Amino acid sequence: MDGLVRDCDKLAKHQTVLNNKTLHAIDGLIKAMEEVRQTEESERQKQLVKLKSQVDKAQGQVNEQLKDLYTTVSKYGKHVEKAFKLDLTVVSASPAFADKQSVHFLREGDFSAASAFASEAQLDLPAHTQQQFSEMYATVAAMRTDPHDLTKALQWADAARGCRAGLIEMGQTTEALAYARTWFQRFASAEHMAEIQHLMGIFIYARDLRASPYADMFDSRRWEDGARLFARAFCAHLGLAAESPLGVAAGAGARALPVKRVEWSAQDELAVEVPLPENMRFHSVFACPVSKEQASSANPPMMMPCGHVVCRASLERLARGVRPGAVASGRFKCPYCPSMSTLGDAKRVYF
Repeated sequence: MDGLVRDCDKLAKHQTVLNNKTLHAIDGLIKAMEEVRQTEESERQKQLVKLKSQVDKAQGQVNEQLKDLYTTVSKYGKHVEKAFKLDLTVVSASPAFADKQSVHFLREGDFSAASAFASEAQLDLPAHTQQQFSEMYATVAAMRTDPHDLTKALQWADAARGCRAGLIEMGQTTEALAYARTWFQRFASAEHMAEIQHLMGIFIYARDLRASPYADMFDSRRWEDGARLFARAFCAHLGLAAESPLGVAAGAGARALPVKRVEWSAQDELAVEVPLPENMRFHSVFACPVSKEQASSANPPMMMPCGHVVCRASLERLARGVRPGAVASGRFKCPYCPSMSTLGDAKRVYF
């Protein structure tokens, strides 16, 4: 550690010396410019040529000194990396990520994998969570298997429409009508009345449902859709997303990866929107192509007249010419096209 402190002090002294030399060179150029302004008009052209050579010489000296400083900084960074070993186990053993993995296994119905993973990761997998998902998959399996059993689904969701359809399909019209009278009154509001009236017409065709206008209600795909809706409602009741976040993230990453043997295109490097299907688009996120920072309310995206968009902080740095303390009022060039604009020309973009 003492060695790092000494190296840091040397680096600071090196930077101070370079700063003083740079300021001295700038002062010399300013003095030379003042002398040129005081010369006669006939001699001024010669003095300007001489001044240009002085500027080029000073710029070359400063650049060489900067290269030396950057080399020293790079070496110091390597010394720091050697002195402080990076513990990667902290990242690989993240309890939050491990918990999401175990919940993902439960959501997928792979209870043995969830139990084994929780044991290896030393996680406390709540028994009630596993019991809830076990109940969900047992209910979904009963809905998908012929003959379709909605008893468990109705006990959990108290949904009457599916039960009535199942009773009618089995020819138990009297029981179905009694069930409708008992449960449909809960939904007898203006919002649901039209649908209830439509459903009650099914009793007219009870003897030949397959040839009735209600035949599509008994399609096998309806049961599959019902099972998916039940799973979504079940997860929503537990405060979970309809799809596993881990599965969605992995799927989005797989879709965004380039195809094998296809190089990255330079034309797409500026784009921050990853092409994904609609079911994987949850909210818009803008990342500034200049600073690589994610936009926020304090640093919103701003569009220049040319149509290119960067974050406000990057726009202000462009207007200042990347000079700390400078006033952000001048014209500047767009970093991606030849167009010129000012800070006042930019408009905030809302996604």
